[in-house]
This record gives sequence, C-alpha cells and structure tokens, in this order.
Amino acid sequence: MAVRAPTLLLLVLLAGCQSGNPYTASHQPYPPYPPPPRDPATAPQADPGSYPGTPRDFGQYRNWQWAAEVDEPLAGIVSAELDQRGLRPATAQSPATLRVHAQQRSVTRQQQVYDDPYFDAGYGHYSHHHGYWGGTGYPLVRTISYRVEEVQLELFDARSGERVWSGSGEAESGRARDDSLRRAVRQALDGFPPP
Repeated sequence: MAVRAPTLLLLVLLAGCQSGNPYTASHQPYPPYPPPPRDPATAPQADPGSYPGTPRDFGQYRNWQWAAEVDEPLAGIVSAELDQRGLRPATAQSPATLRVHAQQRSVTRQQQVYDDPYFDAGYGHYSHHHGYWGGTGYPLVRTISYRVEEVQLELFDARSGERVWSGSGEAESGRARDDSLRRAVRQALDGFPPP
C-alpha cells in the first residue's frame, strides 16, 4: 500500500505533462527583408543606403594598373606585395580590372619620455642624528624625434571607377628606407582581399 501511493502520484504528474504544446509552428516564411512598402507611392522614397549591399566578389579582380604615377621604390614594393596576393600587372592580352592609387609621405613625429633622475627619487630619509633629510626628485623630460613612413593605398574598379578597397600603414624609418616602406605597404594591404 505504501508503494502504491507514490506511484499513483507519479503517474498523475506524468499525465499532466502530456498536454498539448500551446506554441505551434507555422509554415509561413519570414517576412521579406526589407518589407515592401504598404503604399506604392512611397516606394521610390526608400533609402537604399540603409540596407547592406551585396558583398563584392574580389575573385573577379586579376590584373591591375597604376591610376597615377608613383615613385620607383614605392612602385616596386607595392607591385611585389600585390603579386603575392595573386594580382598581376595588366597586359594587352589581360586588361586591367583594378586601378591602384598609392601615396607615400615621410613624417617627423615627437614623443615625450619621462626618466627618474635617481633611484630614490621622491623619498626622503630619516636619521637619528640628523633628522629628516633628502627631498623630492623631479623626473627628467626628454623629447625624442623620429621619422615615420606613411603609405595610403586605394584600389578602384577599372570599369566603374568605384573604390573597392583602401588601406593605410606606417612604419618607423630605420637606416634602410626601403625596409620601412615594405613594412608600411604590408600593413596597408593587411586584410586584402577581404574574406
């Protein structure tokens, strides 16, 4: 008898769980994105820029040419980096699908550096015979100047003239200017072609 009461209670609870689901799935598709306007007169007033455009297929771009004249060291470095990304210079047999615009400039920047003049700067000392002595130390401020190579790259669709990609990079100038230009161009082309 003692086993029957809990078993009976458990069966009643399980029977309550067998009720129907109030949430039923409808076979209606989601509304179109964006929803059509209710009034056809307002359709031309919809803002096309408020919705994302179709993603660009960068696989269609195979060959490139310069959009403007570029200095020789920068032109060689950009050409080599584009070559590593599968883009080749345009020829008569393979016309350009991209136009490349490259700008480079050297900039002098300054940075302030703070140095403590000695180890115990700002701390005084107490001696039994002499009392408190010492004082505060003031940090030394130095201004360091250094040169930076900045590179700006823009890629345009050769047919439409629309800008399809842009990037910028910078690198501190060392003894070899070409090395810093190469680092700046690599940074500018980081992420090209987009996934």
